[in-house]
Amino acid sequence: MYKVVWTNRALKHLQDVLDFVIMKQKSVSYANKILDEIKTTEQSVITQPLAFVEIEGTSKTIHKVVLLNHYSMFYTISKKTISIVCFWDNRQDPKKLRNILK
Repeated sequence: MYKVVWTNRALKHLQDVLDFVIMKQKSVSYANKILDEIKTTEQSVITQPLAFVEIEGTSKTIHKVVLLNHYSMFYTISKKTISIVCFWDNRQDPKKLRNILK
């Protein structure tokens, strides 16, 4: 069984999204919905880590899973660990994402 580990960068991205949803959109309930969806998605990734799309053009093998249509979670797989390397709001500039995932 895999263990899920979030990188500091991914946690920062997640916190930025949650802060925006809570502070700007004034929706704690939607922030909680995002967190619930992350938990569900983590379980899917643990049971079938190769089931999600592999991103091309990166130096290492990175997989992507979309959550709630607006967010993506990017991860790598090692022997016993799923490392979440980025949590991304898909409405942001995709050029920034390419630089992060290089």
